[in-house]
Amino acid sequence: MENKKSSFFKKLKTSIFDFDGYQILATEKIGRTIGYIAILMLIFSIIVSAVYTFQIFGLINTSRTYIDTQISEIKYENNNLNIIPKGEDDVITLDINNFISARVIINTQTEDENKIQDSISEIKKADNGILLLKDKVLIKDALTNNTNEVDYKTICERFNIDLSNISKESILSALSGQDINIALAMFFVKAIIYMFILYFSTVLIDILLLVILTYIVTRISRLRLKPTAVYNISAYSLTLPIILNILYFLINSFTGFTIKYFQVMYTAIASIYIITAILMIKSDVIRKQLELNRIIEEQVRIKLELKQKEEKEKEEERRRNEREDDQKKEKKEEKKKNNDKGENEGINKEPEGDNA
Repeated sequence: MENKKSSFFKKLKTSIFDFDGYQILATEKIGRTIGYIAILMLIFSIIVSAVYTFQIFGLINTSRTYIDTQISEIKYENNNLNIIPKGEDDVITLDINNFISARVIINTQTEDENKIQDSISEIKKADNGILLLKDKVLIKDALTNNTNEVDYKTICERFNIDLSNISKESILSALSGQDINIALAMFFVKAIIYMFILYFSTVLIDILLLVILTYIVTRISRLRLKPTAVYNISAYSLTLPIILNILYFLINSFTGFTIKYFQVMYTAIASIYIITAILMIKSDVIRKQLELNRIIEEQVRIKLELKQKEEKEKEEERRRNEREDDQKKEKKEEKKKNNDKGENEGINKEPEGDNA
């Protein structure tokens, strides 16, 4: 069948531009539909991972430049980290809006407890943040809204890390060497896997929610569809919203442009596609039903004409047979009359012979 031979890009085009094509898409096997969604989400995951990897690469370059130009010395002694800035300020504050929105505060020089507490309060107010103190690090996570505190000694023991040889030069070397490229490549691959699992799971849930809407629309329109058809229509209706989501992510990542109610628009577009597709299918079903009725009426008319013709032929055959029977009867009677007449004539001739 044609729908079985449809390529991914043909399905992509049909699901966006051809509402009539949803009749074909609705007949797809669920496995093929899920495979289509999987490919679409894999493309999405690759794009998102590539952007994140590019942003991390930019963040690394920015960090390398900042350390090279703004940091005088970095050293770790007696479980204490000492980052010495080139400027006069003891506290360094960096606002990062590249990969994530975060605030980084470096306060390893001051011994003033008030300044330390101010830095801690500032980190707690941030959505995401890292505070580097002389003996410990504080990490603020927007997801849990918690600030975790851990000292450098514990970090070294837990992860078997030796910070005694850390220096400005070693950090710059690490940020510039081949290892960082390998780390970025590994991050890219792992990000694809993680994003694919996350987005694919999310879109499957979205499809199940849209199945409910599709079922309601089919019931209202009095259109009977198989469960597989309902699922397929719901799945393919998400094609354009997913494409728009990719474009929105790219625009937002590089320009910061945001759409407040994008998620509402995401669902609304899918709903419009579902309703339109169902109405188109309903209209086509009605049209085919009318054509079928006309065909049935024409068949009935033809059968009636054939029956009338057959009855007429039978009637003509009956009359012809009657005429033939009548003719045979007339011939038989005429023959009988002729025979009778001949006998009478023979009887009349015999007495004349006797007289003689």
